[in-house]
Amino acid sequence: MSIGQKIRMEAKKQHLNFKQLFIKAELSYNSLYSIIKRDSQGVQAVSLYKIAKALKVPMESLVDEGAATGVYKEPPKPEKKKKKAKKKKKSKKIQH
Repeated sequence: MSIGQKIRMEAKKQHLNFKQLFIKAELSYNSLYSIIKRDSQGVQAVSLYKIAKALKVPMESLVDEGAATGVYKEPPKPEKKKKKAKKKKKSKKIQH
């Protein structure tokens, strides 16, 4: 679950709407909108701290498990495309 989804879910549990949360967290509307609605992955620690403080939850509860534990799962490597064998062109013999 992403950070934005976790924040949205926690705010909903506490019956806080979007406007109440950005006022309580002392963030701009655009910042909170970007985090929650656009599900931004690059959330600044300061913003995350303010949101966690406003929701009265630990910051770790809002980030993904890998970030909280320091253990990251390696993303799967993209499959290599197989090269197609080139057909050899038959050379025409020139007769003299």
